[in-house]
Parts: sequence; C-alpha cells; structure tokens
Amino acid sequence: MIDNLIILLFVFSSYRLVKNIGKSFPLFELITVLYLLQYCIAPMYVYNYSNENSMPMNKDEYLNYAIISCACFIIGLFSVKNQFKLTKVTISSRIASKLGRALLFIGVLAGVLMLFLPGSLGSIANFFILFKTIGIYSLIFSKRKSDKIIVIIFFLEIALSSILNALLIEFIIFSIFFSIFFALRYKITNKVKYFIIFSNFIFLLVYQSVKHEYRRNTWESNTNQGFNSKLNLLSNLLDKDSFNSIFSTDFFKNESVHVTMSRLNQGWHTSMVLNHVPTVVDYQYGSDFLNDIISAILPRFVWPDKRIVNDYKRFNHFTGYSLREGTAMTFGILGDFYLNFGFLGSFIALFIFGHIISRLLLLFYKHYVFKNHLNLIWLPYFFSYLIRPGNEFYMVLNHLIKAYILFYIINKFYLAYLIQKTPYESNEKS
Repeated sequence: MIDNLIILLFVFSSYRLVKNIGKSFPLFELITVLYLLQYCIAPMYVYNYSNENSMPMNKDEYLNYAIISCACFIIGLFSVKNQFKLTKVTISSRIASKLGRALLFIGVLAGVLMLFLPGSLGSIANFFILFKTIGIYSLIFSKRKSDKIIVIIFFLEIALSSILNALLIEFIIFSIFFSIFFALRYKITNKVKYFIIFSNFIFLLVYQSVKHEYRRNTWESNTNQGFNSKLNLLSNLLDKDSFNSIFSTDFFKNESVHVTMSRLNQGWHTSMVLNHVPTVVDYQYGSDFLNDIISAILPRFVWPDKRIVNDYKRFNHFTGYSLREGTAMTFGILGDFYLNFGFLGSFIALFIFGHIISRLLLLFYKHYVFKNHLNLIWLPYFFSYLIRPGNEFYMVLNHLIKAYILFYIINKFYLAYLIQKTPYESNEKS
C-alpha cells in the first residue's frame, strides 16, 4: 500500500514539474520530486531489490515516517495561494547581457583566486564562484550571438568538468535550472522535455555503472592525470557494451540501477538518526535547531565557536555511525527536524518550515521578480542547498542569508545602474 502511494505521488509530481517548465519557475515542484526521489523512491528500491541489508530499520517504519514528513514539508511549500505564475517573461536583452557578463566574470575570477586563497577563505570564494552559473542563466535571455556562444562554451565546460571530476550532482542541478530558464526563453514542447529527461536518465545510469572504475583510475591511483587522460579513460569506459548492459537484464535488478539508487538513497542517513534518537541520544527539543539559526546569523569573527558545515562529529553523535575525520556527510533536513522535535513534532515543524519558505519566496516575487523578471535568475542561487535533500538545515539557512545579502548589494547598486543607463530591448526571439 505504502509503495503504491509513494509511486503515485512521485509520478504525479514529476508530471506537474514537466508540465510547468516553460510556463513558470517550478521551484517547489522540483523540490517535491527530489525529496520524494531521495527520501522515498530510492530507499523503497533498496528495501525491495537490494541484497545488502544497508537500511538500519524496518521498511514500513521508515517509509511511513518519510512519506508523512515529506508530505508535511511539501504541503507547507504549497500552502500559500499560488501567486508565482508568470504568464509572460519580459526581460531586457541588453540588461541581461551586461548583468550576465559581469556575474560570469566575477565567478571566473573567484575560481582563479580560489587557487591562491587560504582554506579559511574558501567558503567565501565559493559564494562568488556560484555567480558563474547565475551569469549563464542571465545570458540565456540575451539576443547577442556572442552571448549565445559564451553560454554554449561555459555549459560544455561545466559539463566536462563535473563529469571528468566524477561530481555529476553539480552538473545535474545546473542542467535542471538551465533547462527551466531555456524553456522560459524558447518555448519547447512536452515531447522535447520528455526526450531530454529520458536521455539524461539513461546517461546517468550508464555513467554510474562505470563511475567506480573511473574513480579508481583517477582519484584512488597515485598518478596525476590531466584533462586528455581523463577524457580518454571515460571514453573507453562509456562504450557500446555499457549502454547495452542497462537493457540486458531485469531493469530493477540491473547493477547500474542499483548503484544509482544507492547513491540517491538519503533514507540511509535519516533512518540511522531515527534508529539512534532517542534510543541512545536524547531529543534536542529545539536546542540544536536554535544553535543552527544563531550560527547562520552571526559571523564567525563575532562567534568563533559557531557551527561548521558537514561536521563529522555531529553526524557520528546523532547516528552512532563512525565517520573518519575529514569525511563530509549529513543526515539532511528530515534528520535535523526529527532529532530536534521528535516524531510528531517534526511533522508540524516541517510544515511550518515549508510555509515560511513559501512566504519568503512570495515576498521575493512581490518585491523583485514582478518588478523585474530578470531577478528569477537568483532563485537557483538562493535555494541551491534546499533542493538537495541531503543538505542539513544549517547549510540551507546559512547559504540563504548570505546569498540574499550579496543579491541585495548587486540589485541595489549595479542592476539599478544598468536599468537607468541601458535602453530597454526586448528578449523576443531573434
């Protein structure tokens, strides 16, 4: 019964996401699909088809909690009356071009400086490195041929860099948002949308099937391989046989599907928290949550002992699992809310959290997007951590606050200057 309900909700949510691409900016639909996929669909697959007993608790016990908690969060997201629809996106091509190039330059410059900066400044530089993708989103709305070439070049650069460095999740998130903006700029049919999704899904399965071998030859070997060596290695691994292997066996028992679902399975982390709290470690009754909020608001020079992201000691404490120092792993939003508010309390808190996010987005639309549609490009920047179910609450809030401060400065001064000095030019197809 619970399996059928999860599948039904996932299919319906996926349909809504595809349907709304090109008609609006379906941020909440995307969050819904990703949370159901990683907290419900992937764990359900592991329970049903994996031979490994990796999940630390009973299937029904975990899935019941996961689907109810996800539902509470999702209902909270959609609890505000839908005022996010944009019947037509109107953006000045010239402003999109100038803003996009400026953000792209800042992002590239930050990436270069990252090579020389001390590790303590790495997180700050990373906020500016993300400007590169925002700049690309902005250039999508430019009519300049040179901007279109820039978009293609940097899209390929991000794709190759992510794939060759075995960090596919970064490219997947980027490509999803890229497709949403592309569909707003150039209307595409549902057939094209489904083809893109299907082809990307097949590539993901194939890539996951060779990823272990690729990482073994690049990351785990003692030799430093350059771009050409990595590209040749990956090309040799991604041969005809790797594609045929997906369809040669039962799909649900296929090794590529198994590896992919195991990687997506956020339920493993969450179920360890459910199994460990309060049996071994007591509920935090909001104290850990309050610490996250204060840590996100106060800068480190004011509070040197504020929380750090991906703290392996915190993961070990609340899961009972032993991570080695330097290993980054979190138990995600659901785990954070459960250990703070308990079983029933987490449902209420997740609904409230979803409602607050919805209210914040509505305020952003009213104050910025409805006045200038180009401000849509900042939404992936604000919510890039929220849409990934594996990220902890502190990471989401910390990034959201800092991202808004940077946006406000650029919007208040540079974008206002561009609007004043740049003649309006429609971004209609050219």
